[in-house]
Amino acid sequence: MTVQSVFRLGLHDKQHAWDRWISGSLGHRIQTEERRLARAELKRLFGQVVLQVGGKAGFPLIANSLAPIKFHVVFGGDVSKPSHCPIVLAEDNLLPFPNDSVDILVLQHSLDISAHPHHVLREAERILRPGGRLLLFGFNPTSSWGLRKLLTTPLDSLLPWKARFMRRTQIEDWCRLLNLLPELSRHAVYSLPIGRSGARKLFKNIEHKMALREWPVGAIYCLRAKKERDAYITGKQGPLGRLASVGETLKPAVGLRRKPVLRLVQKRDAGSSDLSSV
Repeated sequence: MTVQSVFRLGLHDKQHAWDRWISGSLGHRIQTEERRLARAELKRLFGQVVLQVGGKAGFPLIANSLAPIKFHVVFGGDVSKPSHCPIVLAEDNLLPFPNDSVDILVLQHSLDISAHPHHVLREAERILRPGGRLLLFGFNPTSSWGLRKLLTTPLDSLLPWKARFMRRTQIEDWCRLLNLLPELSRHAVYSLPIGRSGARKLFKNIEHKMALREWPVGAIYCLRAKKERDAYITGKQGPLGRLASVGETLKPAVGLRRKPVLRLVQKRDAGSSDLSSV
């Protein structure tokens, strides 16, 4: 009996399914473009610790990063191959890293194939330090690949057609709830989801024009977000704050007259004055 959902696979089976698909013609096309986008973004970012979650073991997107410390988290598979950085076997929603310890985090389709995408994004926010950057790669549903996903049959492969295609705007809303401010997004892979090179040549000019303008209809997108943490200090009002609030508490006395001073004078009777004189 074949499994009809990639989310029901075990960790090792899910990693093997990803490795098989990424080694094919369509997967190689995705891997090449994502490596190009990651290389361009990592040149602009600086940090000591760079971590990638997802992808094929031995072929990380963070290979060209200048960070001195790199880690690649995978679910399983063949980890004996030489890699550009140490490989860690773990789950994407339970990362073995302390809080605020990673400068740059790369999620390669982790939300698309994970059974708990909310937990994955929450875990990413936990290990990112304040001011750290998140690079998130995902499949675009508003593309020719998204249309191909809608036409899937039980005989189609699990990846990528049985994965989760999430809208970029939805992920941006999730990021804002977790203090991850979206900074920019890029799109790539405008070719049709077919492996035949002859059919692709017919749309080569159209693909080239859309790639130059980066229309938001590419098969994949790369979202960059920055972790922000606002700190509010509560306490007594400072001297500058007290001076600023003086104008609100005091009102100028304009048009007021000085009140007259009242003096009490005892009234003397005529009889009392005559008796006192006797």
